[in-house]
Amino acid sequence: SASSCSAPRTLTADPSCAKVALCPPAATMARVLPAMLAAAIGLVVLRTLAASLAFSAPPLQQGGAGTGAPALRQQRLRGFGSLRSPLGRRVATMGAEVEKVEKQKSSLWETIVTLYDFTRPHTLVGTLISVPAVHLFAAAPAIASQGAAAVAPAMLWSVVLALVPALLINLYITGLNQIYDVEIDKVNKPYLPIAAGRLSLAGAWRACLISLGLAVAWSWTFFGARSLALHITLAGSAALGTAYSAPPIRMKRSPFLAAFCIIVVRGLLVQLGFYWFAMEGLGRVGLECLDGRGIAAAAFFGVFGLVIALMKDVPDVLGDELAGIKSMSVRLGPEVMLKTATIVLWTLLGTTAGGFGILAGSALLAGQPLLALPRVSLSLAALWGLRFAIGAHKDVDARDPKGVYAFYMDVWKVFYASYLCLPLAR
Repeated sequence: SASSCSAPRTLTADPSCAKVALCPPAATMARVLPAMLAAAIGLVVLRTLAASLAFSAPPLQQGGAGTGAPALRQQRLRGFGSLRSPLGRRVATMGAEVEKVEKQKSSLWETIVTLYDFTRPHTLVGTLISVPAVHLFAAAPAIASQGAAAVAPAMLWSVVLALVPALLINLYITGLNQIYDVEIDKVNKPYLPIAAGRLSLAGAWRACLISLGLAVAWSWTFFGARSLALHITLAGSAALGTAYSAPPIRMKRSPFLAAFCIIVVRGLLVQLGFYWFAMEGLGRVGLECLDGRGIAAAAFFGVFGLVIALMKDVPDVLGDELAGIKSMSVRLGPEVMLKTATIVLWTLLGTTAGGFGILAGSALLAGQPLLALPRVSLSLAALWGLRFAIGAHKDVDARDPKGVYAFYMDVWKVFYASYLCLPLAR
């Protein structure tokens, strides 16, 4: 085992996933990362809950005497005497300063909310879940043979090296899409920050370019992130995301190229790329990183990417027609595409449930109950996902954009759950 600290991911060359030799940076990060990740996830959850509750403070009353902050302040001033008195002037100054602070707080919070909405949180959560899940999936055999304590520190550091630039690239891609789709979004998604006028195009460009620049800087600053697998994953995602939205290519104008782009990013680049990077953290090199487990998982999420690609444009038919975007939903009709996407999803979950059920039976017959348990769990989870998808699809009208979009968000929930279950796959 190598013990040099020149690289945070310095490992043995033994492809059997021998124990990892930790460097001080990796050991330090291993102690603080769980708290950092928990805090980040907690913030996302709290913000999502706040958005779902649609909480807003009641507005100040405007109008008659004795109502609203200005009138209330004047009442208080009268209690302290005229504004020409020293005490009155001091109270007036303090009141103005309080108002200024409150406006600054409100403006700061509105900026945070706008930037949060600009990230398209459902895609950001997908990245936040998928990268750690792929690492746990890759490390599962090593954890079983060596124990979590021997593998966890290096895996945690590897997750951070991959997750930070992945989130930044995610923001760049979704932001760029909103910049070039602003006229379409004014029809389909008028609540998005640019379409709603909450964020200027200049501000959106700054956010996108800063995110892209930070992702590049991160990938070249940390030695452990200087991985061909990670660079291909990030650069490929950014390139396809740019080609999807930006002219002159603008792949979204072609339904086949748009679907290809989503499938490649979600199925191949994210799954295989981060799996490769995680396997490098376990001592594998080259094509040894791409084994049957990784390819099978990539196939599953590739098909799931197809479901997302088929369904994402169903609620956007009106705006796409006005903008001349010939999506599959525009060409074939939203009913056909919604039905097709739903059948593909049901087939994927049904075959997954049946496949893991058969594998669980084989493990029991071979006298391996510990292997059968996670397979049974995955089979039941797939059945739950199938039941959830069927229930969510019930009474959905393909011509109702709000209803279809709600169902589309339910599909993303199944996508999240699939990644949460991925580490159990054996």
